[in-house]
Amino acid sequence: MDLAASASDPARAAIQGAAQAFADRGRGLSGQPAAGAMAAARLEYATEALERDPRFTPVPEAVRRQMQLARTELRDALGVQDAAAPRPVIDALLAAARGLRANDPAAAARALPAPLFRPGGERSVARLGELGPLPQASNATALLAQQIAQLDAEGGWTGTRQAETSGVNITTFGLGNGGIGY
Repeated sequence: MDLAASASDPARAAIQGAAQAFADRGRGLSGQPAAGAMAAARLEYATEALERDPRFTPVPEAVRRQMQLARTELRDALGVQDAAAPRPVIDALLAAARGLRANDPAAAARALPAPLFRPGGERSVARLGELGPLPQASNATALLAQQIAQLDAEGGWTGTRQAETSGVNITTFGLGNGGIGY
């Protein structure tokens, strides 16, 4: 199984999978390095999809920023290079997950080389099972999954990004028309 085995839409499957894995601040990943590797790969993939896939243009900028912060939080927990391109990170995490599921920890360790992963190798594999609480990943993935569901329900996939000012939608009832405003 790779990122989204047999999914008709791998990006949506990665978003849903990441939201499920990081629910409750990622506690379900504790002691589960293969699941941790898959969850991390899904979060990386979902964040990259938001940046590159034009289908996700309607997702608000605030949600995108939250996912970028989640990726930073997760990369810090895993020891991934800050400036690493997403694709090599995703590929390495998927290879580590495959090695762990095949009960081949040496293959998993080879999949997480330094300097892409610090410290690399066996110690990086160990970190996959000890990610610790990841509140930003939990919040951001849940928010993104909720936003996707809302866009689906409202038919909001028009190809334009929602207007935002500070990440909060406001109503300006009564402003600019001489009305009282309440």
